[in-house]
Order: sequence, then C-alpha cells, then structure tokens
Amino acid sequence: MKVWISVDMEGISGIVERSQLLPGQAQYERGRQYLMAELDPIIQTLQSQPDVDEILINDSHDGMVNLLWNQLPDGVRLISGGTKALSMNQGMAGADIGFFVGYHAMAGTAAAVMDHTYSGEIFRVAINGRDVGETGINAVVAGHYGVPVLMVTGDDKLSREAAALLDGVVTVVVKEGVSRNSAILYGPKETARRLVQGVEQALTLFREKSAQPYRVELPVRWDIGLMTADMADRAMYCPGMERIDGRTVSYLASTVLEGFRAFYTVMALASGRPLY
Repeated sequence: MKVWISVDMEGISGIVERSQLLPGQAQYERGRQYLMAELDPIIQTLQSQPDVDEILINDSHDGMVNLLWNQLPDGVRLISGGTKALSMNQGMAGADIGFFVGYHAMAGTAAAVMDHTYSGEIFRVAINGRDVGETGINAVVAGHYGVPVLMVTGDDKLSREAAALLDGVVTVVVKEGVSRNSAILYGPKETARRLVQGVEQALTLFREKSAQPYRVELPVRWDIGLMTADMADRAMYCPGMERIDGRTVSYLASTVLEGFRAFYTVMALASGRPLY
C-alpha cells in the first residue's frame, strides 16, 4: 500500500495564528516543531502496518519548505519546495490512499482557525455549484487520479466541512476553533491518540474496500470569487475565462486538471492587493 500525505500547517494542533506559520515570524520555528510532532504518530502507525510499504509526504504549506527533512524517519520520502505543477496535490498519482493533515476550513467559515482557500485573493470557490475549500479542491484532484482521501485532520470546523463532502472519510479533530486566531487545544498525548485511531480507521476502510475516490461530473465548472473587482479584471486574461459579476469569474473545463490549472492561473493573475 502506498500512502500519500498532503501536509498543511494551519490545522496543526498548537497553531492558532500567523506568527507560527510564516518563515521569519517570531514563533515559526516553534510552529514547525508542532508540525513535526503531529506527523510523528501518523508515520509511526503507518510504518507499524505490514501492508504499508511506501509513505510519500508533500509539503503543502506556503512556500512548501516547512517540514524538517532531517527529523523524518527512514523509509519516508518528502516532496519539498514550491512551483509544483499540482501544488498541494503533488505526488498523489499512483497512491492507493491519501491523507490531508493539518488542513483548515474554507474562506469565510466562522470560528475556524486561519480559514482561507489557497490564497488571500480568493473569497469563494464552487465546483459544479458546490462551495469547496482546499479539502474539496484537492479531493477533486485526487479523484481524477483515482485516489480516495481517507483521513482529514484539523479543527472542528474543518472536520464538519470534510465530513459533509467526503462520504465515509475519517476526520480527526485536533483542536476546536474559537475564532480565526484562537482555539481550544488538546494535550499532545490526547492529540496523538486521536491521530493513531484515525490512521487505523482509515486503513481499515481501505482494506475493506469501502472507500471510493471523490469524483465530479464532467465537464466541470469552476466558479471563483475574488476579493476585489480589480482582481477579477486581471483573472480575465486567462483564456476561456467567463466573467459572472464584479468579483466572480468562471471556467468550464473538460477535465479536472484543466479546471485546476485555470483556478491556479486565476490566483497568479489576481495576486497582490489593489492600491486603494
């Protein structure tokens, strides 16, 4: 069994605000240690299973150089660095199952720790009319490759979002959001127990062949709401993009990957705040 893990940072237990998330900020190095501590019980549990023969981790936060390579155990491979064609989804092709670790709720979710959807320019994303965050976007890409997402970890709001979208997914709540920058935290031992149980349940789903990839009907429409009309103006440089209203653009894609690339192009074009 090949297990692929996409690791974000906002949904890691112990992390509640920006200074823990960005290089150069006061608490970033401590945030990295929280990240590695959360991965440890997941990796240990996977490596204890005789049918798990490959573990591939994709660093999926910010510049994607957050995981401490020298703290990973032997036998684990890491995709590190940015400018990856599939971004948070890099490396999933060929995996048997996928985990989303340290994920967060979609932009605009009340009382969710560090809610957003991929970038600060994005206000809303809907795929075939259904609002999604990073969990939904990445699960759609995983479904394109036939990979079921069997475990998602993060705060309680992320857990509800994932459970409503992905039938049968194991969600592991590692903290409870109070506001965008505060949470009720569990102790490290309780968090580790929750993660171990989650991994074991996810592997059982795979072995029982009861998990299915999340698939969407084709052609697939991506509606992308941006923070300002200026950003939507710039997004219209993407070939095939349609303007829906002042802040919303839309793209009808023949494949999931085409739609994902159009979405990423919109982010690149919209990047940066207006002058006023």
